[in-house]
Amino acid sequence: LYSFIDYTKPDYDGQWFHKLICSYLDKLFIGDIKKLMIFVPPQHGKSEISSRRFPSYVLGRNPKTKIAVASYSPDLAGQFNRSIQNIMDDPTYTVLFPETRLGSTKIPMADRMNIVRNNSMFETVKHFGFVKTVGVGSALTGTPVDIGIIDDPFKDRKSANSELVRNDTWDWYTDVFKTRLHNDSKQLLLFTRWHEDDIAGRILDPLNEHYD
Repeated sequence: LYSFIDYTKPDYDGQWFHKLICSYLDKLFIGDIKKLMIFVPPQHGKSEISSRRFPSYVLGRNPKTKIAVASYSPDLAGQFNRSIQNIMDDPTYTVLFPETRLGSTKIPMADRMNIVRNNSMFETVKHFGFVKTVGVGSALTGTPVDIGIIDDPFKDRKSANSELVRNDTWDWYTDVFKTRLHNDSKQLLLFTRWHEDDIAGRILDPLNEHYD
């Protein structure tokens, strides 16, 4: 993954912890890890790696992969979606992964038929892998996903300090997000930990009253 980032973003200023994150995401992709949580302070490049480059890389390696990316707001999730599409539309990506293509005027009309491509979801031509992005709390209906990513479920400390928001986010995680995963699905949670009773806290502490 790190080599892919270096190739597709030559100006990327990678640090040692970026390489470490990439090494764990590589393990997640190949299945050595099925559940991964990454805790990073704000402005440390976690989203660039995990919510933009990682989905692009995964679809290049396996265009059949079905990916969901969620964040605290639909607008931010949509930004991730557009960024992934921009990465995959770049000629350098096409050279590296010629079999992974998105619907465009360059693709024969017959191949583009019924291919979804908008700001919240897009599919790969002929393979029907996809990236679907939603805001935390929104519906996530449709086909089960192979990789589920939650990037910053809380906007800030004020949001995380609200017990009501934490409970609503937890309910969404258990009742919506997890129900879209199958037995071989992989989970990636990455965020700044504003509160010990966040999603990670409830997962990591099996004695927590909220954890089932």
